[in-house]
Amino acid sequence: MFSSTPLYMYFGFVFAIYTPSSLAQKHVRYLDAIRDAVKAVNNANRDQTKNDKFLDTLSYWKEIPGNLLNENENAADQYNVSEQCSFSLAALQLGLTQRETWALQIIDAIAKPEAGVLDGSLKWLGSYDECKRTNYHNESRSLDIKGKYSLLTIPVGTSTSAVSGPEVVSLVIGVCLPDGCSTGDITALVHNNIGRIPFGNYSSSKFYVTSEEEDKPLTSNAVVAIVILSILTLIVIVGTSYDVIVVQWLRNIGSELEKHIEDEKIPLLNPNSKDVHMESENTFEKLLLSFSVYSNAKKILSTGKTSETLTALNGIRFLSISWVVLGHTYTFALSSISNTGPFLKEMLGRRSFQAIANALVAVDSFFAISGFLLAYLTLKEMDKRNGKLKWAMFYFHRFWRLTPAYMLVLMTEATLSSYFADGPVYPPQGFEVDYCEKSWWKNLLYINNLFDPAEMCMGWSWYLSNDMQFFILSPLLLIPLYYNEVAGIIVCMVFLLGTTIAPGVLSSYYDMPASLFADSSQDVYDAYTNQYYVKPWCRMGPYIIGILFGYLLYKTKSKLRINKVLNLLVWAVSTTLACLVLYGLYDSLNGNPLSTNVSSLYNATHRSVWGACVCWVIYACATGNGGFVNTVLSWSVFGPLARLSYCLYLVHPVIMYAYSYSSRTPIYLTDFTAIYLFLGNLVFSLMVACIASLVFEAPMMGLEKVLLGRDKKKDEIIIA
Repeated sequence: MFSSTPLYMYFGFVFAIYTPSSLAQKHVRYLDAIRDAVKAVNNANRDQTKNDKFLDTLSYWKEIPGNLLNENENAADQYNVSEQCSFSLAALQLGLTQRETWALQIIDAIAKPEAGVLDGSLKWLGSYDECKRTNYHNESRSLDIKGKYSLLTIPVGTSTSAVSGPEVVSLVIGVCLPDGCSTGDITALVHNNIGRIPFGNYSSSKFYVTSEEEDKPLTSNAVVAIVILSILTLIVIVGTSYDVIVVQWLRNIGSELEKHIEDEKIPLLNPNSKDVHMESENTFEKLLLSFSVYSNAKKILSTGKTSETLTALNGIRFLSISWVVLGHTYTFALSSISNTGPFLKEMLGRRSFQAIANALVAVDSFFAISGFLLAYLTLKEMDKRNGKLKWAMFYFHRFWRLTPAYMLVLMTEATLSSYFADGPVYPPQGFEVDYCEKSWWKNLLYINNLFDPAEMCMGWSWYLSNDMQFFILSPLLLIPLYYNEVAGIIVCMVFLLGTTIAPGVLSSYYDMPASLFADSSQDVYDAYTNQYYVKPWCRMGPYIIGILFGYLLYKTKSKLRINKVLNLLVWAVSTTLACLVLYGLYDSLNGNPLSTNVSSLYNATHRSVWGACVCWVIYACATGNGGFVNTVLSWSVFGPLARLSYCLYLVHPVIMYAYSYSSRTPIYLTDFTAIYLFLGNLVFSLMVACIASLVFEAPMMGLEKVLLGRDKKKDEIIIA
């Protein structure tokens, strides 16, 4: 039997010099991804070359290969690995001495040190696919070896992140070993070599080894989801086929023949043929046609203008959701790029980048739009009914409009995301912890933002919960506005005052910065996200502003013409305020932090100010005071894109998760790469959103219309 000591030494060396940082061994939840991006920003200006301990450790790692490979002690006895792993490694060593391809593939697939460590290249993934392709079978020696890909995390130092305080610095390594070696075997090899690093006590540090599952059997949750999606898909296929074949084809042919008969006065057809092309009166048939992709696609993709008053909303909706996608593109990318330090340092030095760093207010645009449309359309409806409205249906329609598509996307993402793709850092259990088994009901009830965000399923769904909670409270503002203008305005101002004071007080109490990317401690960051960012009492300002502007449009009946000078003045003030919200924090992020009081004032008011600027654009365009802005925002192409905005919001983080986790290597981010990623995310997400809308969203709206007899125009009350 040949000695395996040198091979153990080799793997000991490899494991002692590699480690991962973020996406690999633990699923990075939505808010955690934002946190990691914030950490990256705050570390961008840190000069790692001045960290002597960090450099000394890196320098020593370069000497470890020789130190390990030149030892003569019996490493096999020292490393407490299993017999199966020992045998596999011995076979691997023999394969290497004989230059066998499979053995060379395993060694070649192991990650090697990357250039640019000081620029943030701390994730070395190796060759995932080469490792998975490796397969060796030898009947004479009873050998059947396959490549097994694993990830290893070992802390190698600390940094002084302004967000989280002292934190562990880690590298990432992708390890390829024979499948006979378990996670425990890899851990043993690392543990016996990590203590050799002379700088710091790494032998007592915690490290993690994550091995990919060879097979991913369908879980019971996945099976249930597949069955539900299959049934829904079957109904869609049947409904579409019936619509195309029976309604669109046979009945049209019958109609043409009937017309020909009437023209020629020749009774060639049986009179019963008229039943073929009669308009559908059967309820079951209408229900079936609600699932028709053909009819629903015609509605979604129509560029016809259904409302001459509020067409500018289409442009604002689409541009706002595109802005959200842009912000998330950077957020997701920052956790998996190789040049975090220099890229962010350059970006933060650009004033124009503040539009991306402050992209968080894009969500406030939707709050403002939602409140605006809700007030305008609801008050018009109340006016038609002399103040009477079926409030039970008011709430049911909102719940039914949002929930089916929301829950179906959640079900698909939570149960099937582990099967979407694979990759070196792809989470084996998918994108959600425990398949959302413990928290899905909070999403269904729209209360998940009231609990610990760490337990939130579909982290970006906090917006939907806030919007639903605002909707539930809206009659408290709308009813007084309808019956008594003064009382209604007072009630709205009380609500607005409360939602202004709350974030100001919280910001002052927790010493919150004006931006997530400002220097702060981990406790402050947690307070910002947990107590401020997702809570309804801190986010309702733009919604209330929207209600007030919607009421103003209702009262003026969209016919208010403003003096040209005054109009230009309001536009100038609105534009200035919007620019101050977006770009006013530039100096505070570049070495001149704001005081606690100024930060509190900004956190208390900037979202409402932004909402007022957005509402002015809507109001000006609706009343004929928008000029070329209205022309641009009312472009007919924005109509179909705006109809997809709700499903686009639901699915785009799922697309980004799948791309990030399935990436084989970190990317080197540049301006062009960021643009390319953004456009790719946007277009691909739109494609998936279109499918989700046709299969999940539009059929449910059709069912409500058939069963409850709702007027389609009333659907405009709902904002995606």
